[in-house]
Amino acid sequence: MGFLDFLFPPLCPHCGAPVVSQGRWCDSCIDDVLHIRQVPQKFLHSLDKVWILADYRGGIKSMIYDVKFNAKKEQSKGAAPFLASYNLYVHEYMPHYIVPIPSSEEKKKIRGYNQVDLFFMGWANCLEESNVLKENECFSPYRDNNNHRFICSDCKQKVYEIDEHYFVWLDCLYKMDTHKDMWRLTSTERLETVKHAFMWNREYNETIIKGKRILLVDDIYTTGATLESAGAVLRQYKPASIESLTLASGSF
Repeated sequence: MGFLDFLFPPLCPHCGAPVVSQGRWCDSCIDDVLHIRQVPQKFLHSLDKVWILADYRGGIKSMIYDVKFNAKKEQSKGAAPFLASYNLYVHEYMPHYIVPIPSSEEKKKIRGYNQVDLFFMGWANCLEESNVLKENECFSPYRDNNNHRFICSDCKQKVYEIDEHYFVWLDCLYKMDTHKDMWRLTSTERLETVKHAFMWNREYNETIIKGKRILLVDDIYTTGATLESAGAVLRQYKPASIESLTLASGSF
């Protein structure tokens, strides 16, 4: 047990029962909401598959709400066991890039962050680094973002070019301010609101995703309007495939 764990013993984020480490859930709370499934194909247009990890209720609902609306960033660690379940059960898809649904600049000013980054970025980086370790003899990589590569911290040699492997976090979408809270809208209103809300982030070369596999990630699946709109933008740049992953849904 680490010093911080001694001062602040790790507890299940839902029921408060003692657990082994921060971000872990007790078995009964995670089993209550874990429900891995796909959105039926007939509802998909821009996306090849959409995976949902849990039912939007109980502990995961309160966790997502706290991160989004109560500024409790630390609660985002609670997504880890659900993402680990995705690693275990949905292992056949190897995306080159993991693309987060962005928050608008207005929302980021209010919250100070994009909650999707908090839920998924650490997981994506761990998958990327694990893939580097499988392919190389060096076992102490650190990221050199300026030159888009990993460097071995022991031998200081180049380990792997980022654009040659998988699970690279790519924040390549920009979201315009809609000045509306999506959770307040009907399905039709949501669809109309997000139809033209996304665009390519010009900081990135548009050819980067051509022929690549994409995993588009978001916290909640409601009507699918947000993911479909973002997927339609990505489709313009001819990726090989686009799958999506969300933490929870109350729709399917």
